[in-house]
Amino acid sequence: MKLRLAVAAAALAFLTLPAAASAQGDASVQELANRWTAAYNSMDIPALARLYSDNAELYIHREGRIIGQAAIGDYWAADVQRAHPITVLHVTDSVVDAEMMLVHGNYQVLDRNTGVPLGGGRFAHIWVLDEDGWVLDRDVWVDRSQ
Repeated sequence: MKLRLAVAAAALAFLTLPAAASAQGDASVQELANRWTAAYNSMDIPALARLYSDNAELYIHREGRIIGQAAIGDYWAADVQRAHPITVLHVTDSVVDAEMMLVHGNYQVLDRNTGVPLGGGRFAHIWVLDEDGWVLDRDVWVDRSQ
């Protein structure tokens, strides 16, 4: 009897795990892109940095690779101070898995005051689901405006 109860309890626990992970993972592809743009465009660097995993990697066309949440936060802090731009992400495609989302598309950088385009190109985000929810693990930006 005890064995039967233990097996039933284990089965019930196993069946509820995906539901808990799914509740954390209910973000849509566009919602994840919106999280990034909301933090960046409001110049909320701590919020932007928290979107990245501890060991995230940011690849910037012609600028190289930045590794780690703190270093990525420092990069974006310097970036928004240069011109205070607005960035718009247009998701064009995605690959969605239970624990990973590849999101890519076009981006446009606009002057915050005039709306004049300053640049643009392609972006790719790889979001992974960890115990705290979705975090950016890889972030790639290719500038096509030059």
